[in-house]
Amino acid sequence: MKKRNGFTLIELLVVIAIIAILAGMLLPALARAREEARRIRCRNNLNQLAKGFATYLNEHGDNRFYPCPLGRGTDPGDYNGAEWLASLYWCGTIPDPGVFVCPSSPDTNDNGDDIGTHKATGDFGSQTVSYAGMHYRSQTNATGNPIQGAIRDDFPPNMPMGCDDTQGAINHGEKNNGGMAILFFDSHVEFKTNTELDLETGVGDQGSGPRKPLLWQLKN
Repeated sequence: MKKRNGFTLIELLVVIAIIAILAGMLLPALARAREEARRIRCRNNLNQLAKGFATYLNEHGDNRFYPCPLGRGTDPGDYNGAEWLASLYWCGTIPDPGVFVCPSSPDTNDNGDDIGTHKATGDFGSQTVSYAGMHYRSQTNATGNPIQGAIRDDFPPNMPMGCDDTQGAINHGEKNNGGMAILFFDSHVEFKTNTELDLETGVGDQGSGPRKPLLWQLKN
């Protein structure tokens, strides 16, 4: 009798089927693990921004004033949240441009045009800021008038100061199972899901309903 070598067609098909089943089981788990890694990096970025603001307050802001991005962007008298966050880069407090970008975000701020980085030189280059932050018209004093110049350090600790910008796109996950990271003025970061926030329109929209009001003062 001849000794048989190799697989028969049926055996080969069985092996391929087993590999396909295993791949179908492993790929979703791998995708979830990669997204969790992106979420961790995103939270770390927001923590770095919080430390940057604390450093600025201590070294430059007399422990009372946040940086004010006058002279940046298309209208320095009405800066957006991305410009405010980017001011930590322009003043040298956070020199790493990667801190300003969520690893899951497609937002480009018009390829940096909206925050003035399209003409920048050095490491920042045409880099952008994918997080939303406090902006000019959302920052008022006790009488409700816009704060002129530097931003005072008198915001409630449970008030958001920055977050993923999810207007028009979901940064982490999908509409029904996604979420976003939020940085508060007491420097802690929370991850909110779609049951707590409107992940598509919640940023910058005062709106109505239980999922809207939290992030209305932020803008990208």
